[in-house]
Amino acid sequence: MFLNSIDISKVRNLVSVSIDCHRKANIIYGANGSGKTSLLEAIFLLGRGRSFKHRDLRLVVNRGQDSLVVSGKVARPISDAEHQLGVMRSVKGDFEARCDGQNLSSAGQLASELPIQLVDAHSFSLLEGGPLQRRQFIDWGVFHVEHGYSDLWRRFQKALKQRNQLLRHGRIDEELLKLWSQELAPLNEMIAEQRKEYISQLQKFISPVVDAFSGLGAVSLEYSQGWPEGSSIIDVLLADKERDIATGTTSHGAQRADIKVFVDGVAAADSLSRGQSKLLVYALKLAQAAHYQSATGLSCVFLLDDLPAELDYENRKDVLAYLDHLQCQYFVTGVDKKDFDGIDEKLSQLFHVEHGVFSKG
Repeated sequence: MFLNSIDISKVRNLVSVSIDCHRKANIIYGANGSGKTSLLEAIFLLGRGRSFKHRDLRLVVNRGQDSLVVSGKVARPISDAEHQLGVMRSVKGDFEARCDGQNLSSAGQLASELPIQLVDAHSFSLLEGGPLQRRQFIDWGVFHVEHGYSDLWRRFQKALKQRNQLLRHGRIDEELLKLWSQELAPLNEMIAEQRKEYISQLQKFISPVVDAFSGLGAVSLEYSQGWPEGSSIIDVLLADKERDIATGTTSHGAQRADIKVFVDGVAAADSLSRGQSKLLVYALKLAQAAHYQSATGLSCVFLLDDLPAELDYENRKDVLAYLDHLQCQYFVTGVDKKDFDGIDEKLSQLFHVEHGVFSKG
């Protein structure tokens, strides 16, 4: 999977930018605030329909404008086909997306057309932060290899929302609460089953990546499904009734799931240095890309924000070498052109950005 070109209109300080992309390495360098990360944000918008920096689109759309537009040509070498993707977002929250002129109904359809892996400064909370980002990490993988997972997740979210709304009512219809609990229970079980299977498969791809790096031990993942192992979720939901009514929310379920990451049997968050933690996050993302490639025959696109500031030279070299091994296209930003001297010029394209204007070289 490759992004052959991208056209950007009114994304932050990128008023009007058109770029032909290299199928291997795309290196973007320039001073802070010049527009490097804005390019990555535009690519992310094309693949996800949203920003990775802000939920409030008023901060993403160029100041004084009502909307932004990003379009691009995506190639799948297996079929030798090129598809035209486009997305429009407005400051009022309007969303439009198209593929080859046909309207797409959801951001999930964009994600299927352009699978993106992002590593930025916030990605490193995958190990040390709360469970939400770890659930998103799992769900990225399940979504891209299990075609029915998106629909399953929507049904789960709808049932969970209905149950939570009922819990917040002043007077509870207990029979209706029981019905929504029964609706939610099998969805919890199916999500947990697919997540567990994904983690089991992902584990096989983690070791080869870790072996390619130095300074990391044996990495393993442990999944917590969001309710006690060995217990029936319907029994747990019914037993939680009084507590859930008191708190106004569903205490147990797939929305409370988490994973623990261990290195040599010790929790990674407690045992690794800052540098090792960063390297491990890259390893986990690369393992996901390897699994995705194995399952679909396609590569995903990596966005690496300020790589030189996050990893030292040797670790950077190892990460980029593994991306080449997976034949992944990547876009990497940095301040100094010299930080990328080791990358083969024949397998890369350099872009210098200044005040939102891009030039090659």
